[in-house]
Amino acid sequence: MTAEKINETGLIDDNTEIVIREGEGFGTLARGTWYQDDILAYSDHEVESFTWQDDNQIYIGVKA
Repeated sequence: MTAEKINETGLIDDNTEIVIREGEGFGTLARGTWYQDDILAYSDHEVESFTWQDDNQIYIGVKA
C-alpha cells in the first residue's frame, strides 16, 4: 500500500495532521496536511505501518 492509498480510505480530511516517519522508527521526515508539498512528496512511497488517532492525526511509517 502506498501513502496515497491511505488518503483514499476517508481517514484524512483537509484538517488532518499527517506525520511521515522512517518506517517503524520515530524519525520524522515530513509533517503537515495532505496537500502540502512535503507530504505529497511521499505519496508514492510504500507504507510499512500507520496509526490514526482520534485527535485527527495520522502517523505513516514509510519503507526505507
